[in-house]
Amino acid sequence: MRMPFVLVRRAAVAGALLLAAGALWGEGLSPEDKLAAIRKGLVQAALDGPTQVSTTQWIDGSGALQELSAFRAGMRVRGVRVLAYGTDAQGEPTAKLQWENADTADNKSAVSGKAPALCKPVAKGRLQHVVGWSWATLTPLDADSAPVVEALQSTVLAQLQQAGAQDSQWRLVERPPLDVRSSYEQALLGSSKDELPWLLKFELVALGSKIPGEAVPRPAHADGSDPETPPPPMSGLAVQLRMTLTARKQLQPTLQATSNLALRTNEENWGASSLSTAAREQVMQQVKVWSQSLQQRLACLPVIADVTQAAGAQLRVNAGSAAGVRVGDEWVLAHDQAAVQGALNPAAVAQAVLAKVQSVGPFYAQLKPVAGNGQSVQTSWSAWSADVAR
Repeated sequence: MRMPFVLVRRAAVAGALLLAAGALWGEGLSPEDKLAAIRKGLVQAALDGPTQVSTTQWIDGSGALQELSAFRAGMRVRGVRVLAYGTDAQGEPTAKLQWENADTADNKSAVSGKAPALCKPVAKGRLQHVVGWSWATLTPLDADSAPVVEALQSTVLAQLQQAGAQDSQWRLVERPPLDVRSSYEQALLGSSKDELPWLLKFELVALGSKIPGEAVPRPAHADGSDPETPPPPMSGLAVQLRMTLTARKQLQPTLQATSNLALRTNEENWGASSLSTAAREQVMQQVKVWSQSLQQRLACLPVIADVTQAAGAQLRVNAGSAAGVRVGDEWVLAHDQAAVQGALNPAAVAQAVLAKVQSVGPFYAQLKPVAGNGQSVQTSWSAWSADVAR
């Protein structure tokens, strides 16, 4: 049974009003109250998932049997997002959180370039994923093939740039290659782009054979005579293009795709080879499919950042103005897995810290702790926005 359009619209308006009310309520909370509310939300996240109980028994010095039980949430979380703030029956501040359970993501299905079937898109907001791309040609190419590969690269990246510009959830930036730098060069020339949260890597492999030319009709001259110079023959290059999306802290790819391409070219007698119109359209169609898979996968994940510097009151994360971060924003810093898996342990959840953005660059933000023990923050921690998603 379908709901009437008016009822659906009223439900959407009511939901928007509730989120707005939650946002206004959050603005009136102190940093300590916000952090306390988020900690309660983490405990609720742990209770909603499976719980592992481990018990240790031993005999103490007096011969008495002692027992210690530890509780651990079995759910693995990839990111958390604050949807609204409120109060419980006792008037204590609470936070409604949305998180992505890593156990529901079937990374094996991503090998085909399709997004996992079990996916709950997060609410759209001001923040967006920043994806750094890199390109590597793994097979040596001759002088005739190099212009074809350059045309392929420019076509692929232009299509992805356009797709990212049309979608508010992600954007694409170039990431400098790291494998060609020495340790000294990396220390000297390294930038915040080297620490982007996502890496979209393209690898090109020539399949070892060129596509034979095709017979092309020779157009006659205006007076009907045969042409003296034949038109350029049609040939091409067979390649395999691999695309891999990987998060900064993960070894297993979030998305993988491979495509074999037959790149037909127009070969001029005295000029460089160029992609034919049909080949360019083939590449554009393939990239369109990949960009849709990329969009669907990133839509399932809240925008999270990694703590890249931790020195007491000087904290830095790898998300900046390119991701929509602004001065004055508040972020929660915690060990992303321990914060939920150990949330049933009061000592573990108490380590979460609330920090405020003091300054931003394109790909980083400097934060200052405003609630919690900032001295406990480590570079292995993650960060997510404490502001209500709007």
